[in-house]
This record gives sequence, structure tokens and C-alpha cells, in this order.
Amino acid sequence: MRAFVLQDWVTIRGGTAITQIIQNEANWAQLDAFQDVFIWFQMPEVTTSGGTLTMNLETAPIKDESLFTVMTSANLAMSGASQTPVIQPVLYTAAKPLAKWVRWRISASGSFSAAWDSTFRLFLVANQHVVYSVGVQT
Repeated sequence: MRAFVLQDWVTIRGGTAITQIIQNEANWAQLDAFQDVFIWFQMPEVTTSGGTLTMNLETAPIKDESLFTVMTSANLAMSGASQTPVIQPVLYTAAKPLAKWVRWRISASGSFSAAWDSTFRLFLVANQHVVYSVGVQT
């Protein structure tokens, strides 16, 4: 297993008209050599002011916006602010495939009465593909 920092401590703020914020492409994790991943999510602060914030972990085989699919998501208001990390396993299945690129995206929905924000960090612990080879004796 190998650990990656997907996002070090960051505070993301959005206004009432902002519906999503996507992680900067330079920080996406390249996980094509891995078969599954555990997500270590820590969020000590969240302010939603009436709307709903959702943290999505997405994956795609190439860096094409139309190919990203959600592996797992969490309602940030329901998760609550906590210093205790939440660990979420994402195992390879047809419904939640792990492709080459992994990123986070925050979606804001509902009617926000004021600006919203969230402070968090994300780690990934990935399990490498097992490759077997058959030796040939001479």
C-alpha cells in the first residue's frame, strides 16, 4: 500500500452563486498502478448557511472533464466538523471503478443565505495491482 496527499489543509470558500469547485489539475493523483483506494478525510470546520455541500471523489482514465465519474461522496453538513478523520474504502467495482486520475470536487446546491466554506484535508492510501508472472525453466 502507498499513501498520497490528495489535498493538504485548505479552506474553500464559495458565494451564493457558486455551484462547484474542482481541485486544481496539478494536484490530481495518478493512480493507474493501483486497484483500490482508501480515502482519509478530515474536516474540522464547515459553514453551509442553508444549502447543501457535497464532497465528491472522482476518477477518470484521462484528463477529460466529461469522463470523470464519482467514486464516493459525502454530505459535508451531515458529516459535521470533526478533527477525527473519516476513512472511506473505495474498492474496485463496476459501479465505482478506479481509473488513472483521482480528484475532489465540492458541489453546492440549495439556497444559500450567505457565503459557505469548508476546511479539510484528504489522504489516499492505495493498494497496488498484483502482477503474477510465470517463470520458464530452461
